Amino acid sequence: MGTKVTLELLAFALVLITFTTHQARGEPDCYAEKELVLRKCRSTIKIPGDYVHPNPSCRVAVDHSDMACICHILTTEEENTVSICKILRLAHECAHECKHM
Repeated sequence: MGTKVTLELLAFALVLITFTTHQARGEPDCYAEKELVLRKCRSTIKIPGDYVHPNPSCRVAVDHSDMACICHILTTEEENTVSICKILRLAHECAHECKHM
């Protein structure tokens, strides 16, 4: 009887791990890209001040980034320091789509 319970628990744990791992792999992984865009494009997307056209290093960062993913993973703290409207404009100007969720 003890072996049966152990096997059932083991099977349950295996199923749980499988679903958890699958879900974790489904999460967008663009955190390094986000940090690069936030750093290289700071003058373009910062909240105080007008929109400034992106410099070449900012454009390169945007061109090599998944802007939709970046918009999706912005934290509340980051949204207090960078303008979503400016990020959308930057993405549009660099011919990327970006939908803030």
